[in-house]
Formats: sequence, structure tokens, C-alpha cells
Amino acid sequence: MVLTAQLFLEDDDTFLTGPSGRLAERLPVQAGATLRDDTLRPVDADVIDLSTTGCLIVVSDTLAVPSEISIGIAGIGRVSGRIVRGSGKRYGCAFDEPLSEASVLAARAVQTVVPFATPATFPTGGTGTADLPEFRRLPMRTRLIVIVGASLALWGVVVTGVVAAVTALS
Repeated sequence: MVLTAQLFLEDDDTFLTGPSGRLAERLPVQAGATLRDDTLRPVDADVIDLSTTGCLIVVSDTLAVPSEISIGIAGIGRVSGRIVRGSGKRYGCAFDEPLSEASVLAARAVQTVVPFATPATFPTGGTGTADLPEFRRLPMRTRLIVIVGASLALWGVVVTGVVAAVTALS
């Protein structure tokens, strides 16, 4: 049996702005975020949409619903809130204090969070190590000439400095 219901305020339902009955309109964003739950462990998240009253995030971990969180969103900073719903790896968050419209627009404009690069995410142009440029060493004779020449040049600088110091002191 399926039961469908709609909730309305008795006298004043003007604050319901969106067709879904949300407190504020959600705007699509692609911002990185880090959230911490009550265990204070950091969890990387992607913010999919954002409003002044909440956001939708995607995480690789499983989060408890409901739970209190602190979420740092690129362009906004840290915001306290709570996880109010979850479906798979997608979670709906409600903020404790509403954000300003300027903060929401700032989050849409900047992307300051850079994901940590791993060997699997290096931009090599392909999927394997065969796509990397070939690394060739110089011949052994050339490498020895460079090493000996650089060493002699550095010793020349040291000796010149010592001679100049002794001459200046005399």
C-alpha cells in the first residue's frame, strides 16, 4: 500500500518557494567539500546542488542518517548542519543557519578544492604507462663530463672566494 501526502502550513505557506516544497531553490554546483561527522573523521564530498538552507552531496563513505556534521564548502567555508536523508552515496544536508545568497553564488563561481593526484588520475592522455614519453638517459661519457665539469666549476668558485678573502684581510 502506498500513501501519498502533502504537508501545508495552516495560515502561511508563502515560504515554500520551490515545486518540491523546499525552503529555498537549489542551484546546481560542482564544488569540492570536506565534511566531518560526530567522529570528526574527514570525508571528501562533492556538492551537487546548493541553496541557502541545504545541499546535496555525494561521498564514497557511508554516513549515518540523521547525523550532525560540519561541512567545508569551496568558496563558502565551514558550515554546521545535519544529514537529513540518504540514498546510496547521495545525502541531503540541511544547514543550521541559512547561507546568504552571495555565499551560494560564491560557491558556484570558485573551485578551490583540488583532488589529490594519484597515479591512476595523472593526465597521461591514456590509460596505461605505454602512453608516457620514453625516458632516455644521456650516454655515460656525457654524464661524467657534466658531473666533473660542474664539480670543477664549484671548486673554482670556492677557491676564488678564499683567495679574495685572504687578499682582503692582508
